[in-house]
Amino acid sequence: MKNASSPIRVLALWLAVLMVLAIAAVVTITLVNQKVFGPERQVSMYFGMLQDGEGEQALGLLDPAEPKGNALLLDGEALQAAVKPIEDFTVQDAREVTDGKVEVTTTYQVDGKDHETVFHLTRTGRDWLFFDRWAFAATDLPEITVTADTTNEVQVNGETAPLAKGAAKLPVFLPAVVESSYRDKYFQGTKRRVVVDSASAAGSDGLQLTTKPTSKLVKDVEAQLHRYLDGCAEQQVLKPAGCPLSYDTEARVSSDSIHWKITRYPEVEIGPYDGGWVLRPLEVGTSLNLVEQNLMTGVKTENTVEHDFGFTAKLELSGDSVTVTPVVGY
Repeated sequence: MKNASSPIRVLALWLAVLMVLAIAAVVTITLVNQKVFGPERQVSMYFGMLQDGEGEQALGLLDPAEPKGNALLLDGEALQAAVKPIEDFTVQDAREVTDGKVEVTTTYQVDGKDHETVFHLTRTGRDWLFFDRWAFAATDLPEITVTADTTNEVQVNGETAPLAKGAAKLPVFLPAVVESSYRDKYFQGTKRRVVVDSASAAGSDGLQLTTKPTSKLVKDVEAQLHRYLDGCAEQQVLKPAGCPLSYDTEARVSSDSIHWKITRYPEVEIGPYDGGWVLRPLEVGTSLNLVEQNLMTGVKTENTVEHDFGFTAKLELSGDSVTVTPVVGY
């Protein structure tokens, strides 16, 4: 009996070993399918392409409709700059939505604030009978609109982006951090940043840059106004030609006695108007010393007259030059 039972025990042992091997194979295939061929892996690969600035490869994974607008943020250094601020990027386990369709949530931080982006993927088949093949669900790339007044180009993620009618549309990968600014000799736009973590985030307010004059422009305008008003004060007449200064009197006045002095120069304020820039109304403070002779009595009286005068001026900008043209009416 002992010899007869030995083959049975050996067969049972082999069956047990084969069962263990089969279970191990199933577990291994399942793990490989999840970790190597799973939808999470696709998302990780996609984000790695963005970090490397490989926009063309990322587009190949997403296979969207041909992006419209300025493709500045879809490749190279501008693309890398769009994902560089993203920290602690984590891919969560896929959640099945329907048979063969899943959503994968990614979490990350930008400037210490939590964000998440959800990707949808579809099972498209299997490789080698066991391993699932996943593809991103077809969707168009979101677009962010960058707008700025009184300029025809801005900086976006360190690159120059031309504007048409004050705006530019830029398609972006998700997620993305888009930063825009503007500055030249005479105007600047405060740097602004937006985190695009979903299509709705891209289509909200976008990036609106409001440009403002630089201190250089204000100083150059002030210098021209000072020269203009100093020239007015040098004229020894009651109504200097082409100037807002004037004094009316019925007395006889010798020009030798007329001395104008600028006591307060205008405060320069430059603002946008109708796609350009204008100077707000100006005011100059003056002091006039003169000797008036009464026509009836012949008595001469030395007077000092303090007066403020208002005027306007046109502002013309051309490249790196500015011209101020005072407008005076009586």
